[in-house]
Amino acid sequence: MGYLNNYLQQFRDAGKDELANSIEKTSRRIGKKYISHFTYKTHEMGLLFGNIQSGKTGQTFGIICEAADLEFRYFLLMTTDSKLLQKQTLERAQHDLPEFAICSENDEEKFRSAKNQPVLIIVKKNTRVLQAWVDRFRNSQKLKGNALFIVDDEADAASENTKVNQKKVSAINDRLRKIRDTAQASIYLQVTGTPQALLLQSLNSNWRPMFTEYFEPGNGYLGGDFFFPGTETNDIPEFIHFVDDETPQESAKHVVLRHLVVSAQILLTGGKVSNCLIHPGIRRAAHEKSKKEIEDAIAWWTYHHADEKFTDAFDREYAAITPHNTEK
Repeated sequence: MGYLNNYLQQFRDAGKDELANSIEKTSRRIGKKYISHFTYKTHEMGLLFGNIQSGKTGQTFGIICEAADLEFRYFLLMTTDSKLLQKQTLERAQHDLPEFAICSENDEEKFRSAKNQPVLIIVKKNTRVLQAWVDRFRNSQKLKGNALFIVDDEADAASENTKVNQKKVSAINDRLRKIRDTAQASIYLQVTGTPQALLLQSLNSNWRPMFTEYFEPGNGYLGGDFFFPGTETNDIPEFIHFVDDETPQESAKHVVLRHLVVSAQILLTGGKVSNCLIHPGIRRAAHEKSKKEIEDAIAWWTYHHADEKFTDAFDREYAAITPHNTEK
């Protein structure tokens, strides 16, 4: 049937025909327009972008399968420098792509021994890890005469040359260039939900995408139009809570309470991970300040708030959450 058809069949068997159709549309389009015309003589840079949290990993796996159907055999997928994210992506690939040889960061032997199946290596964008794979690619001779298909998840995070104005090359960007150059040819697919920085690079940066593709989110996607439908007060959804007039301590209490409610919802409906993002800025002092505020808020809910009041606050917060997925 082919790698892409087998991948899509998993979604169709689960009754997710719309998702399967979306992935197939994106994968076939990129395959027809770009991968099928690849000369195996050049290094080409492309960009795939979609809405934030709109299923980029599923789309990416579909494109990898399409590329495998079109005779690519070696794939490198890079996540941000997060052990948890790399592990999640690895486990998902092992489940969703059983016909591939899926290699983690230290699976050199598995990479070397793979023969009659596509190889997908999943690593973090970490200087040490990337250098290790530069050396493995060079020493194994596996890529001699072969092309490499590189997928850079969150490509606007760390991958660009952050020292370009100093006429130097940043460490991560240097390793990525070396990885690309270990193969005689490559397709480097940048993936992100925020492509502005990538598109605004100069033409001579050698990191600006040569082609750009956008995939639309499915009908169930909750994006900016859902969370911020209007500017008038009466248009603000009940579950949006602005903290402009609150002290940092009050805001932290609201953040912790919301995260507890959302985490309970996710866990009760079969999810395993619930993340809460706080973006105070780039300085360490700002991070430490936010950390202290959240720790104090957790302690306040745990030790200083009466159980009955916590239950009432939790119930009110849960009632404001939309959509409702469970009555538990």
